[in-house]
Amino acid sequence: MASETHQILVIEDDPAHVEAIRRSLESGEQFACMRVATSLTEARRCIVESSPDIVIADLNLCDGKAYDLISDQPDPGFPLLVMTSHGDEQMAVQALKAGALDYVVKSPETLAQIPRLLERVLREWGHIRERAQAQRALRESERRLMDIIDFLPDPTFAVDREGHLIAWNHALERITGRDKSRVLGQHIHKQYSAFYDTPHPTLLDAVLNPKVDFSADYDYIKRDGDQIVAEIFSSRLNDGKGAHLWIVAAPLFNTDRELVGAIESIRDISDTKQAQIELQQAYGETRAITEAVHDILYMVDRSGRLIWWNKRLEEETGCSGESLRNRPFSDFFVEEDVKKMRNAFENALNKGYGEVESLALTTNGLRTYRYNGVPVRDSSGTIIGVAGVGQDITASVRNHEELRLAATVLKNIREGLMISDAQANKVIAINPAFTEITGYTQAEALQGTTRMLRSGRHDPAFYQAMWASIKRSGHWQGEIWNRRKNGEIFPAWLTISTVRDESGEISNYVAVLSDISKIKQSEAQLEHLAHYDPLTNLPNRLLLNSRLEHAIQRARRNNTKVAVLFIDLDRFKHVNDSLGHPVGDELLQAVARRLSGRIRSEDTLARLGGDEFVVLLESIAKPGECGLVAQMIISLMQPPFRLSDEREIFIGASVGISIYPDNGAHAIDLLRNADTAMSQAKIQGRNTYRFYMESLTRAANARLTLESKLRHALDSEEFLVHFQPQVSMSNERILGVEALVRWQDPEEGLIQPDRFIPLAEETRLIVPLGAWVLRQSCRQMRIWRDAGLPPMTIAVNLSIQQFAQRDLAVQVADILEAFDLPASCLELELTESMIMQNDAHGIDILNELQELGVGLAIDDFGTGYSSLAYLKRLPIDTLKIDKSFVDGIPNDRNDAEIATTIIAMAHNLKLSVLAEGVETPEQRIFLRDSGCDSYQGYLFSRPVPAESIEALFRHPPKID
Repeated sequence: MASETHQILVIEDDPAHVEAIRRSLESGEQFACMRVATSLTEARRCIVESSPDIVIADLNLCDGKAYDLISDQPDPGFPLLVMTSHGDEQMAVQALKAGALDYVVKSPETLAQIPRLLERVLREWGHIRERAQAQRALRESERRLMDIIDFLPDPTFAVDREGHLIAWNHALERITGRDKSRVLGQHIHKQYSAFYDTPHPTLLDAVLNPKVDFSADYDYIKRDGDQIVAEIFSSRLNDGKGAHLWIVAAPLFNTDRELVGAIESIRDISDTKQAQIELQQAYGETRAITEAVHDILYMVDRSGRLIWWNKRLEEETGCSGESLRNRPFSDFFVEEDVKKMRNAFENALNKGYGEVESLALTTNGLRTYRYNGVPVRDSSGTIIGVAGVGQDITASVRNHEELRLAATVLKNIREGLMISDAQANKVIAINPAFTEITGYTQAEALQGTTRMLRSGRHDPAFYQAMWASIKRSGHWQGEIWNRRKNGEIFPAWLTISTVRDESGEISNYVAVLSDISKIKQSEAQLEHLAHYDPLTNLPNRLLLNSRLEHAIQRARRNNTKVAVLFIDLDRFKHVNDSLGHPVGDELLQAVARRLSGRIRSEDTLARLGGDEFVVLLESIAKPGECGLVAQMIISLMQPPFRLSDEREIFIGASVGISIYPDNGAHAIDLLRNADTAMSQAKIQGRNTYRFYMESLTRAANARLTLESKLRHALDSEEFLVHFQPQVSMSNERILGVEALVRWQDPEEGLIQPDRFIPLAEETRLIVPLGAWVLRQSCRQMRIWRDAGLPPMTIAVNLSIQQFAQRDLAVQVADILEAFDLPASCLELELTESMIMQNDAHGIDILNELQELGVGLAIDDFGTGYSSLAYLKRLPIDTLKIDKSFVDGIPNDRNDAEIATTIIAMAHNLKLSVLAEGVETPEQRIFLRDSGCDSYQGYLFSRPVPAESIEALFRHPPKID
């Protein structure tokens, strides 16, 4: 279905910028409709003629500022995106204050991102309009709630979160004699004396504070979801005769599910209670008869609570009489059957009879009961409850189930079943699967003999051996060829067993028959799948290794050469990630077809997996021939691939070449070395080929060695955590520390993070390493707090792979709980690119961490791409200015302006700012004067071991 097309108004007097925006918008159909104005005056005429969906405007126009379009309008009806030149960021902030949703700095790169930015602006605009509508709806719903309460027939009132009355309806005025105008605003505790004999905590106390426990203050009380129901007797009502009251209290929520108050409704149930008492007395007179009944007899009120029962119920439940009174009958049934029980009671009340079979929780374990019920009426004919009988039908249900199960198994097993007489001649029974396999109906089989399936492929000796085994052991099984009714011969797996009667004589033979035709076909298919790639139908790694070993043997005998060309597609991962795996699979099939058409018949083209292919060239006279083939392969990849949806995709190929015997004597060596050469081709620019060299192996081996040592280091805990203080700009007080991991290798000594962190990320070892650093940091924080150090935070960096974990917030919560730390003492640092790559999922994770109470910081801010509309949606607390901007301060004007802009922008977004890499007093003074809140760097301290932090607290360095 086509996406919605949006009207775009562009206000710009530079034709070159207008054309750049037009080309950028043409990349998406939803922004194809674009109008242009060169001034504010012309733009206003365009808006009057046809209101746009979004406006993109140059900040400085000939007749005013772009935000003049919206600054004097409470609701302009469209979002505004402002374009600025470099250095106008402060003016852009004024535009945001005036109501613009976002701004973008003019450059070819940012203008190319216009469609993506417009999508974010439109989503943000939609959220703003929805919130405004929701607030209006909330105010209107609150007004309607008060009107509805006034017209409810039952006495009803509502309170706010502090317990002050905000509603008191007409029905309540009648029974209490208290006018609404005199009680509104008073605390509810002053009014409860109207229908309580003795002081009670109110039900609304329990609604507003779930920790309140006062069940002993009421005859009956329970929670039903959010609401609380209770039953009391008040002698203050009914002219002093008293009245039974049924009370329901429930919370009041706003649209954000925030508790804002509570509401309570009161109903007089005196007549119903009196009728129940009379019925209990009547049933009590027949107690001797009911106790003699083996079945359960019961009676419940309209809400399903027990009001009468016989001894049998007490025996089955193990409960005494008083503990059963007013207890919900559904408590004694498994949770899955509670709904069925309630439906049966509803049928009894509404239709005159209800019945149900369900599992009951008894002193003898789970038992199956059949309950029925009929309505019970008082003297006036009003239904006041349900009475009925419960029968234990466990044994009959079990017997019936066993018979049903046996019949079901016989009918539904997929194997054919044939039962013969004691002479193994006459067929006396078959199952439906036998007919499906052989084609013989039940009537045809019963008229035939057991020999009707013989195919003629087995000689008499086969059957003689089979029956000899049956007579000896009573059993035989094996593969056999049978014939169907239509004459088709098929392979089968046959099992024959002997059945004996009570005297030990043979009474029957049972044959179980399975058609294994498909298994035979599958074996052939599996043989093919074992040697061929299922996607491209090219030889796989197993078949390639076999052919390569044979080629090496022939080359050794004939004194010739063999070449292995390892091919890896360039930019294939981008295709998979952006267009999906189905498109990637179709592209791989197209590549296989194109390569297959150019490979010699005596050579082998194989797919190893993913986007990796191998060409095996035999009988090579000169190494230069391999280069020609590699260049041909690269050229083959240059024309676009047209897929089934008419999409054109451009990719390239990098090729690595190894030659026998120059680069290896075995298949595994040639493949490994060709792979190494291909990696070198990737490093040196892609879309090219490289021959294998020994130096490549040394580099690869060094990397493998480091990876192996890294894995061992994790197991052996060879890592250390150093800490760099984070200091207040105003008073040089240590506010926190950042945890930084170091590797203390037993052989090489201290290995710097820039060597092992990229490898850890590539091998996904960064996930367990990051979890270890987080745990060690929290353990150290526990030690510092126990030692009495002043309060501070500890900042821990997250990798992109850690951030992608769905249960990240749960992991963090578990570690904080393990060391008894408040979430506020932990700050997690993330990069801009990390959040942008995870997009909506990343925001969900940040929200979960914020709800946990953990601080969140954006590390290296300014080095990635961030939209302000996106940034202000993030639940972050701190921006960290990247060291690359701090290095040039205060002499480099660009670095100084960028730092100043980041500080101002962060403060406008209510965020704190920390500068990284502060090394000189001049840098600190400039950042402090610009409003930066805190810093870290060599000026105060390098990263140090944990014990040195205590010394820095006691003797901080003197900073000029």
